[in-house]
Amino acid sequence: RYVNTLLKLIPPVLGLQEQLRQAVQSGDMETSHGICRIAVALGENHSRALLDQVEHWQSFLALVNMIMFCTGIPGHYPVNETTSSLTLTFWYTLQDDILSFEPDKQAVYQQVYRPVYFQLVDVLLHKAQFPSDEEYGFWSSDEKEQFRIYRVDISDTLMYVYEMLGAELLSSLYDKLGRLLTNTEQPSTWQHTEALLYGFQSIAETIDVNYSDVVPGLIGLIPRISISNVQLADTVMFTIGALSEWLGGNPAYHPVMINNVLPLVLQALGNPELSISSVSTLKKICRECKYDLPPYAANIVAVSQEVLMKQIHKTSQCMWLMQALGFLLSALQVEEILKNLHSLITPYIQQLEKLADETPNPSNKLAIIHILGLLSNLFTTLDISHHDDDHESTEVKKLPVQQGPNPVVVVLQQVFQLIQKVLSKWLNDAQVVESVCAIFEKSVKTLLDDFAPMVPQLCEMLGQMYSTIPQASAIDLTRQLVHIFAHEPAHFPPIKALFLLVTSVTLTLFQQGPRDHPDIVDSFMQLLAQ
Repeated sequence: RYVNTLLKLIPPVLGLQEQLRQAVQSGDMETSHGICRIAVALGENHSRALLDQVEHWQSFLALVNMIMFCTGIPGHYPVNETTSSLTLTFWYTLQDDILSFEPDKQAVYQQVYRPVYFQLVDVLLHKAQFPSDEEYGFWSSDEKEQFRIYRVDISDTLMYVYEMLGAELLSSLYDKLGRLLTNTEQPSTWQHTEALLYGFQSIAETIDVNYSDVVPGLIGLIPRISISNVQLADTVMFTIGALSEWLGGNPAYHPVMINNVLPLVLQALGNPELSISSVSTLKKICRECKYDLPPYAANIVAVSQEVLMKQIHKTSQCMWLMQALGFLLSALQVEEILKNLHSLITPYIQQLEKLADETPNPSNKLAIIHILGLLSNLFTTLDISHHDDDHESTEVKKLPVQQGPNPVVVVLQQVFQLIQKVLSKWLNDAQVVESVCAIFEKSVKTLLDDFAPMVPQLCEMLGQMYSTIPQASAIDLTRQLVHIFAHEPAHFPPIKALFLLVTSVTLTLFQQGPRDHPDIVDSFMQLLAQ
């Protein structure tokens, strides 16, 4: 009875199609919205039951096509229409239901619905296109934000659809992009190119495309794109970033492919409007392809230094850029690392020396925290022992064993007195103390045993800091030192002395009133649980 009722509901819903088209043509958003809601509700809530009625497959397919019309409803979301977003969850539900059938039945439905899902991809990429520059200029910031979120929803849907369509989807997108970029008779709009790239990026960001045979061709096409627009440039950057893991996993293509895309990324670094996309992409390339980047290292460092000095990027992007440089330098020889470190951080050390001589004020506090943040982010990823390499890479094994002290330790020892000087003036400021501790804490986490030469002097400094003004960040750093070095006989005496001192000072503090120091309580309990 339930199924019969559903089947009887389909014809009257399909009968609303003409009214829907008229509403769309006349701009009656309320009516078109209402009709689409009815169709989507019927399809989404009962798709499994309707799919089960094999003899009525054409009836349900007609409903699916009506929902497709709602997905591709003319106009730009959210300015000209707000209906298409209602339909996206239906396509998830339908796909899940199709893929839940046993293999034989699933094969039948795949034959019927794969073409539908290919059509859906075309519709979604059309809906994801930006309006003309002139029209977009009139949109409010709220409308632009809603459109951005809508594109993210489309991206998620495309990623999900890949499960149904597989590698054929990537081939289809690549073929369309290739035709678009090589057709000299009919120049395409930047919006069309951007949407196809966005589709590729959406899939490549979350799906393992390492074995895709179209990626080399796509990377070959990227330099042919005429980038005359910020939105297109952003998507080009994010697409390169999404493919960086592929670049790192396919050594045979490296020299040519990196040469294709790296100049674009370095050029984009100088554009504040491309700050997030260019810096995050460079970071991904430096992380995934670092063993292929030594020939480009000098250029990457020089361009990065220039944009850092010009203060083109916001603080968070400056930190990402330093992380990128840490990955990059990790693959160089020690003397090369030290040479690059010297040119990279000397201006900041000189600035920090001046700031350390000044009377503390809110302005120089921000500058000090910024410089300490740059150093700690650089040291977070600068790892010549390659502790974080999660793949058995032949390139890693080919690197000679580094002799002598770790470059990070060399730098830390050189600036140790300067850091103590900064602390002496800012010891009562929790944020500055936290920034100082972060440099050592991130270095310890990255270097592990290689940090050993710093242990005695750092333990002494931490003891003096904590005795004067107890702060949670000092306990957190103590916990890291205890975790890594407490079992080393050579380092046990300073670690033990620091542990006992922190414990004694903290217990005295608790006797005065533990509720006044909740952050210290939390950090101390974690230290004891170590």
